[in-house]
Amino acid sequence: MADVLLNLYTVTVYFLDGETAEARAEGNNAAWHCQCEDNLPLLGRCYFQFGHDCHTKCPSCNKAYKVIGDKSKRTSQVIEI
Repeated sequence: MADVLLNLYTVTVYFLDGETAEARAEGNNAAWHCQCEDNLPLLGRCYFQFGHDCHTKCPSCNKAYKVIGDKSKRTSQVIEI
């Protein structure tokens, strides 16, 4: 089986207070740090094969985030909800 290099890119995280940060993305997935500065990154995805919406909650502060996808279901941004 071939080893495939992931195509990582950067997207913007938009917090409710107007602040922004960066997330690392690949395909329909993204990883970012919560605004509460928890040491571990959060992980989310913008597309689930069965059509469900997905969101991520920070286990430290309970802020919720959603990964937004483009027409091709690739991550385009992360928003706090």
